[in-house]
Amino acid sequence: MSVLKILHLEDSRLDADLVEATLASGGLAAEIVRVDGRETFEAALESGQFDVILADYNLPTFDGVSAQVLAAQSHPEVPFIFLSGSIGEELAVERLKDGATDYVLKDRMARLPSAVRRALDEAAERAERRRAEEQVHRLNTELEQRVVERTAALERANDALARRELELKDAKSFLEDLIAASPSMIFRLDPSDLRITYASPNIGWLLGYDTAELVGVSGALEQMIHPGDRTRVREAVQAAVDGGTVQIEQEYRLRGKDGRYRWFFSLMRVDYGAAGRPETMLLYCLDIADRKAAEDARAESERRLQAILDHSPAVISLKDMSGRYILINREFERMAGVPRDAIVGKADRELFPPRLADAYRANDDQVLSKNRGLEIEETFLQSDGVHVYHSVKFPLLDAAGRPYALCAISIDITERKKTDDALKIARLEAERANRAKSEFLSRMSHDLRTPLNAILGFAQLLELADLGEDEQEGVAQILKGGQHLLHLINEVLDIARIEAGHLSLSPEPVNAGEVVQQAIELVGPLAAARGIALEVRAPADEVVILADRQRLNQILLNLLSNAVKYNRPNGRVTVGFDHLDAGRLRITVTDTGAGIPPAKLALLFKPFERLGAEQTAIEGTGLGLALSRGLAEAMGGTLGVTSDVDRGSTFWIELAVSDAPRPRVAASRVALAANGHAPSETAGVVLYIEDNQSNVRLMQRVLQRRPGVRLLHAPNGEDGIRMARDERPALIFLDLHLPDMSGEDVLERLWQDRELRRIPVATARDPRSDATPGRAARRRSASGERAVSGSVKRVLLVEDDRFLRRACEASLQQRGFDVRTATDGEEGLALATSQRFDIILLDLLMPKKPGIEVLAALKSNASTARIPVLILSNSSREEDKRRAAELGADGYYVKANLSLKALGDEVGRLVGKT
Repeated sequence: MSVLKILHLEDSRLDADLVEATLASGGLAAEIVRVDGRETFEAALESGQFDVILADYNLPTFDGVSAQVLAAQSHPEVPFIFLSGSIGEELAVERLKDGATDYVLKDRMARLPSAVRRALDEAAERAERRRAEEQVHRLNTELEQRVVERTAALERANDALARRELELKDAKSFLEDLIAASPSMIFRLDPSDLRITYASPNIGWLLGYDTAELVGVSGALEQMIHPGDRTRVREAVQAAVDGGTVQIEQEYRLRGKDGRYRWFFSLMRVDYGAAGRPETMLLYCLDIADRKAAEDARAESERRLQAILDHSPAVISLKDMSGRYILINREFERMAGVPRDAIVGKADRELFPPRLADAYRANDDQVLSKNRGLEIEETFLQSDGVHVYHSVKFPLLDAAGRPYALCAISIDITERKKTDDALKIARLEAERANRAKSEFLSRMSHDLRTPLNAILGFAQLLELADLGEDEQEGVAQILKGGQHLLHLINEVLDIARIEAGHLSLSPEPVNAGEVVQQAIELVGPLAAARGIALEVRAPADEVVILADRQRLNQILLNLLSNAVKYNRPNGRVTVGFDHLDAGRLRITVTDTGAGIPPAKLALLFKPFERLGAEQTAIEGTGLGLALSRGLAEAMGGTLGVTSDVDRGSTFWIELAVSDAPRPRVAASRVALAANGHAPSETAGVVLYIEDNQSNVRLMQRVLQRRPGVRLLHAPNGEDGIRMARDERPALIFLDLHLPDMSGEDVLERLWQDRELRRIPVATARDPRSDATPGRAARRRSASGERAVSGSVKRVLLVEDDRFLRRACEASLQQRGFDVRTATDGEEGLALATSQRFDIILLDLLMPKKPGIEVLAALKSNASTARIPVLILSNSSREEDKRRAAELGADGYYVKANLSLKALGDEVGRLVGKT
């Protein structure tokens, strides 16, 4: 067979590919031209001759019926076959009656090759018939024109007619074969009793009967109809005939010879005589068993879907584009309090209060306008009150992406909302309790440490006094007991902060070897006193870990001091470093003590549990290990122990290794002061601007006692300012009476230089010089002068703790300082800005105005910016120390570790009083 040229009206590429593949599999080679609209279809008809036209019934912008009309007008000889998935049997029969060659359902595509062949054969038959008719016409004309040739022409005509009869016989046979293969059976009925007078041969493969079993048999058709359908069919036919109906359409079941029933679509054509009585009846029965099975399956699927929806705890609904409900589940009925029949087809306004209905509709409009899902909370009014639902609304889209319905799934979250509200209240209560605990810790920290600071302060004053041996021993016991109690309080408060989650840490890269070495140096005297050897097995390379330096040092000191205290006489303590997986470092502290029995290891990290050591002379609180473990865990590490009885114990701490570069260790003056240690020696450069040589020699003799101090001399103001720029001294002594300019002018020029204004300046004046308040005030205002004239240095002590205030005041007065006191921040700031002071001692935690705000105000005021400020605080937090240093504090003292002697030394150093 040659290649067929087929015009295919189809908008789906996939369906077109399937057609081509089906034809090929059926042995038909075809050149297919696919079009999907009216314009392209008309253009294809005009451009070429096609053997067959295939057309879908429904297209987005065109339809198969219109295509059939156009094809019949321009190419009536070309077979036209409907190939569709949506055409019904009634429409199919109508199309066949209007001239369509055949129709094929897409879900029965296998029929397409045979349908095409039959269509081509029928077209060939029609063409041949047309040619024969034309030839007969031509022969008749020739007979008229050529009488003499009539006989010969008649013979040729007879021959032609003979051939035509054969062709007609073949066509009849083909037609019968076509009917036999068709899913539509044809019956001719006797109108009087509905006996079958003709049955198409395809009844054999459709129902299994031989035509002889049915033709002429009375009641054969009625016996084939299902008993449940007979009355309905009979009454419908009778009513149609009585009314003169020409076509009667029905669907009913017919029994096959094997006893099984199949569904058929029945089209009965009735022709009436002049008397109005039926004369002929033709019955077309189309097999629709597959369609009915599909409908039954769809109905069953819908029933299953509805059952699933009805058993869902969620409220589910489906609305059309006008907002009317087309599907709901049982939970929706319960929520709305209305039966299903009264809901389907209604809109929200017909079911719910207007305000709520408008809100639902607004949410629906939002979903449809954005063409995407929406999650929202919606309120429904039910018989037991207001319920809150979490609703998920989303559009259902067609093949073109356009919404055609809206689905909503809602879950009742009323109880969850109540639970959430209860949880919020509980969380607020917990936060309030947490704040109360924090306030308690802060209060306890202040109220416990305040009297202890006073006890220790006055004990230190007594220690400096000229006391007898018994009194000195008593003072030493007070200091020892006070320090022990203060240490216990600190540990208890630290544990409480850890449990409350308020422990403040400042993680930073720390060199593990250096921090261990610092702890070893501090524990060294205790170890030497007991003959304990300390050994550090340092790692091959420097290791940087991430930790709070102060807290890590606290842990190591605790582990090392325990290893020394609980060791054997002349024993050994070894510190090691082990690299672990996952980037962690383990620092181990191993002793050669008695070890810990396994039964007691579980009690080791419990607060106040000393495992029997309280019955010995070894001092301790039983809090160190519990606190150390809490600190380690707060830094993201772990702390543990292994022990062998009579052989010793190994305590270890694991921390994360840091990728940061090795940190540099810098011991600033503020850091030294924070630990309660003032520099043991005074060192630096002092510039003395003085024109009197006698005074210069006196200053040189005084500073000979300070070998670390280098004295520079400038005989006038200009030289002094130049040397200050070149040498950048640590301190300037300034005579107010100079040969080239006044001391006030020198102060003014020093203050104007941003670098030089940071250098402390002490002025010296002749007692006979002008010392009026006006000039003194001008000097302070112009220069922010740090030191004052004369030998008595004035100290401002801003402290609300009266015991510590009295102790510090007495200690400084013993050293010859003039001390003024303030009991709150506002009073202290007012005194500092209205009077002259050489140095200020400032508590951070005070009423009315916190010390950190006072410090900021002092350093931002030109008249007080250069006055040295020492911080006194109960806080040992690194961030507090850094904050104070950033604002310009010259030192930071933790009250728990306060040494009045060290404090006095530092005050004397800062104001130049030796």
